[in-house]
Amino acid sequence: MPEVETPSSDDFLYGRHPVLEMLSAEGECRVNKLWLLKGAQGSGFEELLRLAQERRVVFQWVDRDRLDFMVRSANHQGVVARVSSVGYGDWNSLVKDGSTPLLLLDGIEDPHNVGAILRSAAFFGAKGVIVPRWRSAGLSGTVMKASAGALAKVPMVQVANIAQALLDLKEKGYWIYGADGTGEPASSIVLNSPLALVIGAEGSGLHRLVKDRCDALMAVPGSGGMESLNASCAAAVLLHEIFRRGETLSEK
Repeated sequence: MPEVETPSSDDFLYGRHPVLEMLSAEGECRVNKLWLLKGAQGSGFEELLRLAQERRVVFQWVDRDRLDFMVRSANHQGVVARVSSVGYGDWNSLVKDGSTPLLLLDGIEDPHNVGAILRSAAFFGAKGVIVPRWRSAGLSGTVMKASAGALAKVPMVQVANIAQALLDLKEKGYWIYGADGTGEPASSIVLNSPLALVIGAEGSGLHRLVKDRCDALMAVPGSGGMESLNASCAAAVLLHEIFRRGETLSEK
């Protein structure tokens, strides 16, 4: 009897770009098996096949109905992969050498937002994304999909709570910058290194204790057409500012 994959889903990654990123990531390959839409063609599929063969990943051509069933009719673009669980990174390994910048997420529960933030973190060179154990989206298939393979490039570390993590970082010499509309414009604020940036949930923002433990607050000025950016957009803008000034950050 042929193998039938049931829609469990957190171990399925789908979409051409996310799967390509996971296949091409350095280190041990986390892709265990690949399912491709019968008759699909194009450079993206050719690259998927090349990488699958190079990394000795089993692949199978299947009908669209099979792929739809596996991922509950999500937009799989003709590609579904079964991946090994991406485990959380290690806190001590992340901070022992003063890795910078770090990104902390304070109460962001939408997995799509967390995935998008991970993608920006990888793009702008953040060394790690730190999330709390409670009231936060954790590792899941949705986060993996939304991150477009970023979890293979930047570690996600889970801590008991963000407020305590900030104290631990301060003891290690980190400067803490919080994203908040009441802060100074990001382009004019003095940035010191090593640094950690904290992003709060859309609407509620940073928790009071987290906000109090920041060394400075960074704002993203706008036209006023909307009250604020969502969390993933704010993270991207502020990470870009940090990346832009990476060579000129003050060492304190």
